[in-house]
Amino acid sequence: MNEPPTWQDELQALCEAVLEDRLTEEQQRRLEELVLQWPAARRFYVEYLHQHACLQWGTDEPAARPLPFREVRPAARVAPRRMWAAGLLAASVLLAVGILFGRRAIENPATGPRAGQAPAPVATLSGSRSCKWDAGTLPTEVGARLGAGRLRLAEGIATLTFAGGAEVMLEAPADLELISAQRCVLHSGRLVARVPPPAIGFVVDTPTAVLKDLGTEFGVNVRDGQTADVQVFNGIVDAQHRSSGRTERLLTGDNRRFDADNVVVFAPQAEPPVKPTESRPAVAGARVVQLSTATGRGKDAYVQPLYPSPNSSDILLLVKNTHPETSDYNRKAYVGIDLEPVRGTKIVDAQLSFTYTPTGMGFASQVPDATFVVYGLTDETLDGWDEKTLRWATAPANAAGGAKLDFGKVVRLGTFEVAQGAQQGMRSVSGPALVDFLSRDKNGLATFILVRETRGSGRGDLVHGFANKHHPSLPPPTLKLTVMPPEK
Repeated sequence: MNEPPTWQDELQALCEAVLEDRLTEEQQRRLEELVLQWPAARRFYVEYLHQHACLQWGTDEPAARPLPFREVRPAARVAPRRMWAAGLLAASVLLAVGILFGRRAIENPATGPRAGQAPAPVATLSGSRSCKWDAGTLPTEVGARLGAGRLRLAEGIATLTFAGGAEVMLEAPADLELISAQRCVLHSGRLVARVPPPAIGFVVDTPTAVLKDLGTEFGVNVRDGQTADVQVFNGIVDAQHRSSGRTERLLTGDNRRFDADNVVVFAPQAEPPVKPTESRPAVAGARVVQLSTATGRGKDAYVQPLYPSPNSSDILLLVKNTHPETSDYNRKAYVGIDLEPVRGTKIVDAQLSFTYTPTGMGFASQVPDATFVVYGLTDETLDGWDEKTLRWATAPANAAGGAKLDFGKVVRLGTFEVAQGAQQGMRSVSGPALVDFLSRDKNGLATFILVRETRGSGRGDLVHGFANKHHPSLPPPTLKLTVMPPEK
């Protein structure tokens, strides 16, 4: 009776396949498994490849080759010791190539790629329909190979093909974090995942549930960063509720809602439309009014120390805070809103919005994530500034420096951030400070000053731009008010 083959026999056959360049992917995985798990297998592998290298070198010995047509003179012959050293070097090179399996380096699963080796891409951005992107950490061109990082989709539908084979269609507005070829985190928004058999086990993490796909197509909607609605269109999903640890197996047609405390069945077709988010409960008799720099006595302009300047704009409010050595290029924006339409009413809520857009001036890499501050001018005697004649030296409450003002004449109303490299979008300030500032107005005209608190490097750093009232396609600075009729 023949004895079963040992691991040495299996490893020798795999080594021969390496040397003859006929190793299959399955054989390569088995070879990696053996040499990574067993020290004896690693030693056998190295010795076997070393023996092959020595034999290969031996075929290059002069004694093993036919003599050339012309006899070689003795002086031209390489000394045996030198030839032995050269052969040993060749053997070492071949041994190193062998250890790399002739194709790639062995990667230790516990430590990841070797130092200096670029991490493998997690996914590819394979499709885009009407997409507009918000600040994120990953490239957003179709075809881009994506590593681990964050994607924030403001509008449209984006398709991602993960390296493991899963396909995800992300629907705006959404915030998706890529973790690995088999895992992602949906922080907010909707996605549909299609998982073919090779990608079974793909995981979508949410704030309230962990969804493991067992070969299926399913949708998930994360609402308010707290609730995950899961719909299985086809196949099987294992869904683990975070707070309870309970796992439910969902089959085709199943729908579950995972909130912080409970798991319930829900009917997607019976869901009511999403209501607009309100900052406070609706009040009987309240109405919403929108005022901008383009209405009534509204006005907007920006100032900078260097005037006149070739780097100016008729349609943008330019804002910059740079190094003191280049302070001539600092810029601040002034905005005037006519409040006459709401005179006599009670303001219960307020939001002031700015639309940012590319300027083509300076390098975004020279400015980190930028914080902007909106101030309200409290000295109403200065509200009569003229947008056509406004200058750095005469601008209300202005002071030297990209973010400095006469703080005895202004009040801080709020901040917003524009991420490094962000190209366009809308940013707003709101809250009690803004409501109080507007409620105290006596002359029906409110002046706001916009500065960039974050300083650039001074090496051609970016000038941020916001649409003014002359921009042909973007909205100007706009004040959205919720007001109540005057009390009788």
